[in-house]
Amino acid sequence: MKKLLLNLLIVLVVSGILIAVMFTNQSADETVRILKSLDYVYISIAFACVVINWVFGALIIKAIKKGMIGKQRDPGGNFTAFMASEFAAAVTPLASGSQPALVYTLSKKGLDTGVATSIAVIRSFIYLVTELALAIIGFLFMRKYLVQHIPHFYAIFIPTIVICLLIVILFLAFLEKGKLANKIVGLFLLLVKRFFPKRYDKIEKAAAESLISFKEGVSVFKTKPWFWFFAFLFQTTEFLFLYLVPVFMLRAIEGTFDNALPLMVCTCICMIVMAYVPTPGTIGGAEAFARLLITPFFVSSPALPVIFIWRVLTYYAKIPFGGICFMVALRGKGAKGKKIKARRTV
Repeated sequence: MKKLLLNLLIVLVVSGILIAVMFTNQSADETVRILKSLDYVYISIAFACVVINWVFGALIIKAIKKGMIGKQRDPGGNFTAFMASEFAAAVTPLASGSQPALVYTLSKKGLDTGVATSIAVIRSFIYLVTELALAIIGFLFMRKYLVQHIPHFYAIFIPTIVICLLIVILFLAFLEKGKLANKIVGLFLLLVKRFFPKRYDKIEKAAAESLISFKEGVSVFKTKPWFWFFAFLFQTTEFLFLYLVPVFMLRAIEGTFDNALPLMVCTCICMIVMAYVPTPGTIGGAEAFARLLITPFFVSSPALPVIFIWRVLTYYAKIPFGGICFMVALRGKGAKGKKIKARRTV
């Protein structure tokens, strides 16, 4: 919790610096003009796209959970769990807090820890595969435009795609037969035995039970093709609404929908590239890549106000909403009784 608060403080400080720079440099008058002349109907639509993005994120968790434990056993809390994971992702480097927060909130609602972990891993796998596929499809359709308009495009794009493919392969190895999961748990237990020998027996038993439950959850979901289909469909829809945000921003700021498709593709590539910036909420990297990939479409507006509005809508907005959900999860009493495990019949 202390690390999350420290990272949140870093985010707020850097954001304050961005705002200060935006209002003290030579484009300050332009910034004020843009903020005053915004078409707030279209900015509201842009924010509505963000909210719909959150809703579909919760639906992905629901689809995975339903395929794993069955509809009648779902304890709910999908939106809270998703937003709590979004908050943790926003204030940790490389979004590393997202999966632990999701596992924690789902466990608090009554799911077995192993099942909650399998849901978090499958959700991350679907997220990454969908994001990678959309980036490649967008590149194939808009290759000439991207190469012509973005300096050093291949130097940015190719390493990112290679990293994504390697991570996808790692996920496949983790999900396939569980050997990698066994090794990770084994390493964890070695560390426990080394530093917490008195608690080793208890932790070993809990880890063994969670590992079995994790494998069962993954095994059950593998046999549910329709739930895979809906999870990927919801994930694609989630991304598309996120990529629409700069399109409605363009209409709100400059009154046009020109080059909407290239803007969506560049937003897609910007999101996948900046995901590997090792700072809380990709602070610094997100703004740099947005300036390279998104702001050139706003031909009559200075870059900083555009970047600021985009980040407010897509990043800063989820911090208060996600933070509330995270605090609710932390203070919740948790489900009583036996934890819900995966089952083969729905």
